[in-house]
Amino acid sequence: MAKIQSTESAKRLRHTLSMTDMAVSLAECYGIDTELTWITGMLHDIAKDMSLAEMTAVAERYGHKVSDFSRRFPANMHAEVGTLIAEHEFGLKDQVALNAIRYPVSARPDMSVLEKIIYFSDFAEPGRPNYAMMQYLYRIARTNIDVAILRALPILLSYQQQHHMESDICEILYHSFVFLLQEWMKRDGTGSVASYSGVETLSDAAFDAAFAVLQSNGLNLKSVKNVRSLGGFATKDGRRVSPGQLFRSGDLSRLSETDAQRLKGAAGLSLVIDMRSEAEAAREPDIRIPGVRYVHIPLARSVNTARMDTLKGLYQNSVTDKERAWYLAEFARIDEIRRIYAGIFSEPDSRQAIRKIFETILNEDGGVLFHCTSGKDRTGIISAILLYALGCERKDIISDYNASAVVYMSLVESLKADLKEHGYGEELQVGVQTILGVVPEVIAAGFYYIDNNYASDEDLLMDLIGFDRAGLQALRDKYLTPTGNG
Repeated sequence: MAKIQSTESAKRLRHTLSMTDMAVSLAECYGIDTELTWITGMLHDIAKDMSLAEMTAVAERYGHKVSDFSRRFPANMHAEVGTLIAEHEFGLKDQVALNAIRYPVSARPDMSVLEKIIYFSDFAEPGRPNYAMMQYLYRIARTNIDVAILRALPILLSYQQQHHMESDICEILYHSFVFLLQEWMKRDGTGSVASYSGVETLSDAAFDAAFAVLQSNGLNLKSVKNVRSLGGFATKDGRRVSPGQLFRSGDLSRLSETDAQRLKGAAGLSLVIDMRSEAEAAREPDIRIPGVRYVHIPLARSVNTARMDTLKGLYQNSVTDKERAWYLAEFARIDEIRRIYAGIFSEPDSRQAIRKIFETILNEDGGVLFHCTSGKDRTGIISAILLYALGCERKDIISDYNASAVVYMSLVESLKADLKEHGYGEELQVGVQTILGVVPEVIAAGFYYIDNNYASDEDLLMDLIGFDRAGLQALRDKYLTPTGNG
């Protein structure tokens, strides 16, 4: 302890003690030697506060050649040098424990249980940001360390990508994730299903109303999914949303030249707002339309899609129906869609993005199209807020939201049938609907939240989009037209 205290800063020591306590508690759950776990945890960051020169001197002292990976990625070097210190200066000889110290940054395929415990505890100890999420993962880890790490690794992958780390560094973590996922698949484990209880498909009346929206407002482009106008909806003050000014859609990464010309001409498009994350936009960038301005305003930036993207790729490359169904079932267990709705009104980044989106829409002279990936969740939220701000009736806002359910209904029902055929239960079928379709109850729950937290529409809108009454009136005057003029 004296050696550790003299080597680590006070902040580092607090982290070490906290993660070691977590590791020991997890070791008790899995029958792992708690004394060995304690020693390993206490030594896992022994070289973390050393300078590059100090770490190089330690490596040379013990005749160790630092790996090329650590030379290019110095954050990993402390783990490599820390292993030397643990072995030569503290006498730790257990190879499993040494491996746990050696791979706390990059992870590795085929980790032992002790390695998984140390890796996870280093990631999720109570001093880390987002305490609620870390505690949620810790509860999972106490019963299934594999599932906890499967949920943690994509968060780390997303962090690496957002900070533009070298691709081969990200690939090391990605390979660890894929290996763990495939091993989990072989054991046919089941994880917890995050789904909305009692989710139903649209009622006949709701379906008819949503279908009517698609008939009147849908653009029916061949290369872009879920494209429609917001024009024509009546407002409480007797006006209507002007046609040809506001549009919503899925991403434009496959936009054809013909459809681009249609958007530019018939829709009078002058601005596209891309609300996807940086990673999504980089992976499948929008096809640019000449003469149209593009603005990237990520919404729900904290929502991690790395695991969804990985499972989607594995699903698409599956060679058997059974394998495809398994990946689809794992996809259905992801709870990211729920997090979008839970955090979009409370997270500072999301609220700032909403305000920027509305400011951009207000200041644009021509037609505006906003989109995310599928044009149903983030786009659905902005569309609902926009129609609400313009004074549209709730029934029309709900129908516009539910129209996306009609667009994706055949795909969702087909995938639900695939799960059912391979013996997966109703909860996973609901999970597929939650992620790939639209959950009708969500928009109703949003209105319930509004009614119970805001005294008036103006109070909500001024709080959410940042407009005062004059700004709100300017938005309405810009995008509404008298009923008699269409």
